[in-house]
Amino acid sequence: MKTEIREMRREDIPNVMILEKELFPTSWKEEMFIEEIEKQYAFVMEIKDKIIGYICGWKLLDEFNITNIAVASDFQRKGFGNALVRFIMSKLLDENCFKFFLEVRNSNLAAIKFYTKMGFSAIGLRKKYYHSPEDDALIMGINIMDNIKKG
Repeated sequence: MKTEIREMRREDIPNVMILEKELFPTSWKEEMFIEEIEKQYAFVMEIKDKIIGYICGWKLLDEFNITNIAVASDFQRKGFGNALVRFIMSKLLDENCFKFFLEVRNSNLAAIKFYTKMGFSAIGLRKKYYHSPEDDALIMGINIMDNIKKG
């Protein structure tokens, strides 16, 4: 399947919101995606003009915080999430950004396994970070330069 990853646009938000509400118990609001678009780090993944995933985040110097990533249920466990993360890492490596962080529900073992396979490791915990249902956030990170030096 041929995919395209491109910058998220305002007109994408209704379709992004459908995915967001389908996948997350506490979904983002439209305004949050607009803010991400304005900060220039919001991308969607499409197959045949249908949005199947997205990734957003904030860059500060040589660090990037992945604030939201999602892949439609029908497309999970097929490498699309990996492609989104690799895309953002590659794009930001060109901008001398080497450290990537994210928070994940401590109870979301599938996501933790996914990030661990990608080279992220647990670096902290935020107590009661998530609501509905309440859960701690595991903070995970990776420094690409460390991986380059090892490899």
